[in-house]
Amino acid sequence: MKRVLVAGSTGYLGRYAVQEFKNRGYWVRALVRNPDKVAQPGPYFAPAIKDLVDEVIVGDATKPETIAAACDGIDVVFSSLGMIKPDFVHTIFEVDYQANMNLLDVALKAKVKKFVYVSVFDAHRMMNIPNVQAHEKFVRELKAANIESAIIRPTGYYSEIGQFVARARKGFMLMVGDGYQRSNPIHGADLAKVCVDAVDGTAKEVSVGGPEVFTYLEMVDLAMEIAQTKPIVFPLPLWAADGLVAAVGLFNRDVHDVALFATTLSRVDFIAPLYGTHRLRDFFMQCGVMGS
Repeated sequence: MKRVLVAGSTGYLGRYAVQEFKNRGYWVRALVRNPDKVAQPGPYFAPAIKDLVDEVIVGDATKPETIAAACDGIDVVFSSLGMIKPDFVHTIFEVDYQANMNLLDVALKAKVKKFVYVSVFDAHRMMNIPNVQAHEKFVRELKAANIESAIIRPTGYYSEIGQFVARARKGFMLMVGDGYQRSNPIHGADLAKVCVDAVDGTAKEVSVGGPEVFTYLEMVDLAMEIAQTKPIVFPLPLWAADGLVAAVGLFNRDVHDVALFATTLSRVDFIAPLYGTHRLRDFFMQCGVMGS
């Protein structure tokens, strides 16, 4: 039986990864900062992992002394560690880069066989964004390390658009740019399958998106249909969004970096190879029930 350490195990993707590893017969150790989250369900229907893990180890990967034994007896490390939103404690580089470097150092000392890491699709087009820079800096270190590795590159998660139905019900939605840029975000359960497949696979990098391609406008229309409302859609031209992002950067660098990622996605198409079975309509319907 293979033994896996899941870092980022209480995040949206991490929870589904724990579930998928367990479903395939792995012995699963979860690395968590807050043990209370283990028994709680995650965002947007991601499962609680208390009954799925074989062991929980409490540690903060930004503090290497707290994870010194995290990889002992482990065959595979899976990491989806990354800053989704500012926590006003750590910087993006402390989490997206240094925390993963600390984890890699521990994995190398424990002679872990493979390290699977989740980065960003088409990162080369977004190297102006600090969190993408941090991800890719770690990717370079991982590739150079004496360990087998696989890099997973998803387009985006369903959880990132989960607020669309709730916003439609509140009667107000923001449109950055013209709304015609296309993408195929992916459900956490589908992405988890790709991540676990990568453990025994030979691919060094795997780009992946969900089974459907939408423009931003089409996602907004779908949310409005499910919410059964006609909210005001406020257009924010890219030049105005850029100005707001720059202004925010004068006061808080981490909020600026997250906002910059959003404005960048509003400029170009992000379509990866289609994969999965979860449909956005079904996900939005769940969001609608949750918010009713």
